[in-house]
Amino acid sequence: MNYSTFTTKKNDDVLSVTIDNGDVNVMSATMAAELLELVEQLAEDSETKVVVFDSANAEFFIAHFDISDIVKMIDGDESIPTGNIPGLNILQALVLSIQDLPQVTVAKVDGICRGGGFEFMLAMDMCFASEQSKFCFPEASAGFLPAGGGSTLLPIRAGNQRALEVMLTGRDYSGAEAERYNIVNRSFATAEELNDYVASVVKQMCANSSSAIQAVKSVPKETFALMKDGMLAGMTQENVSMGQCLSDPVVNASIRKLAENSGTRDTELNLPDTIANIYECSITL
Repeated sequence: MNYSTFTTKKNDDVLSVTIDNGDVNVMSATMAAELLELVEQLAEDSETKVVVFDSANAEFFIAHFDISDIVKMIDGDESIPTGNIPGLNILQALVLSIQDLPQVTVAKVDGICRGGGFEFMLAMDMCFASEQSKFCFPEASAGFLPAGGGSTLLPIRAGNQRALEVMLTGRDYSGAEAERYNIVNRSFATAEELNDYVASVVKQMCANSSSAIQAVKSVPKETFALMKDGMLAGMTQENVSMGQCLSDPVVNASIRKLAENSGTRDTELNLPDTIANIYECSITL
């Protein structure tokens, strides 16, 4: 099947999914819906052992969730796709569905990974990055919070203290820092080293039978099963807190201003500064 926001390539029992959505790979609601459709197909796929997600863009893995789509959600635009889990938004539904897949999911990040792209990456079984990659949750600096599963998943991955640091500083963290914070498995000095290592790991994993892979994955899944209710509660709270943030006229105005000034390479390369400038202008209105 053809998708408009990414391409897929099957090589034996490995599926490569390459994100390719505009100049900066924005995670639009359409992309989230297409990825969710792919994930639903993978849930029934008994042949694929490993799924690797990477990017066609040398500078951006995924920039962030499309701010224009957030504005449409605020305005009640019914054209925005919804998820398959009641009470959760499309991105939250996507990250939870990825975590339930029988395949091993791997994110290979070489570039900018912020906001909704960061949340998407946190859903993976394994994440590998180049040291020059940038990870960031900039939402708090604009008056709201990561509400696509990130506020729930990051504390599980990195611990509460480090998760709070990442979310409340709103700065870019390098791939090397992300490794130290347990956000990614490993980081590599060059893209070539990253590619070689991921290829090696994938080859080694595919040497196992599908039943062995699923047996190994079943143990931590069962071990952490009781956390599922907590994760659902956390994501529900993300939506509640997001609504409270958006009820502030200053935050609402800054998001709309950000939607007008994002999505281009120049504004996205240093998004924390872009947000700081926009928010400074908003609070002086």
